[in-house]
Amino acid sequence: MNTPAQLAPREDSVGRDVDASTLSDDTIRRTVILLQQTQRLAKVGGWELDCRTMQLFWTEETYRIHEAPADFVPDVQQGINFYAPEWVPTISKAVEQCMGAGLPFDHELELITVNKRRLWVRATGLAVMEDGRVVRIYGAFQDIDEQKRREIELQEKLAIIEQQRSTIHSMSAPIIQVWDGVLALPVVGQLDETRASDITERLLGSVVALAASQVILDLTGVETVDDATADHLLRIIRATTLLGAQSIITGVRPAVAQTLVALGADLTNTTVRSNLREAIKAAMKSPSTARPRR
Repeated sequence: MNTPAQLAPREDSVGRDVDASTLSDDTIRRTVILLQQTQRLAKVGGWELDCRTMQLFWTEETYRIHEAPADFVPDVQQGINFYAPEWVPTISKAVEQCMGAGLPFDHELELITVNKRRLWVRATGLAVMEDGRVVRIYGAFQDIDEQKRREIELQEKLAIIEQQRSTIHSMSAPIIQVWDGVLALPVVGQLDETRASDITERLLGSVVALAASQVILDLTGVETVDDATADHLLRIIRATTLLGAQSIITGVRPAVAQTLVALGADLTNTTVRSNLREAIKAAMKSPSTARPRR
């Protein structure tokens, strides 16, 4: 019958590292193979730098990532020179600070392999101190090329989408200078909060930049409006008025007119015309437009 001591878990198996001297040759062999296969699957290698002798050691996977032959003997400068030229200052500074002050580092950089293949890697380093001095640096080295390129591709696609969105917004409400001091803003479709803010910002910027005295809001492309859209239109009119520009509304459809009336919109100081042609005529007759420009 087993005694309690025999049934208890071994402390060295759960509480601290196992002494390698107590392991059998078969266990060591299996451990080494397991570590090698784990590194290959995760595409993670290791490296060690003895700061006293400046000897650099790479694991098998680190060699594989660099596409270096097995008889290649790396040193610190050679390891740094594997990085793409634009990344050499970054890794050089990181290694220098780690060796000098013990600062750890973790960077994503581009590497150029022995076969001149360019790939993204993650390089990390952690210093070991003795008597206040760095005596050794341990590091990990991971091939992250596939996921990094997917990340870059995604960022590029998002940037294109954002550019297209801005272009569409600009095209859906282009600000046109029809005459000195006269701007026209054709509005098409509904105005949500984001689009209304974008239009207002661009319009007010144009009013200031071009010293506009007349702003024509052409609502021909707006078939119906809800309360929120009508409120956005009124905000645009009030904002241009505060900058000293007179607003002219044109192309108001019956449904739009009913909504504006229902909201009690104050259009006392706003000129209303049936179409864009008549609005431009009204703008040209305005004293602020007709007076000589400085």
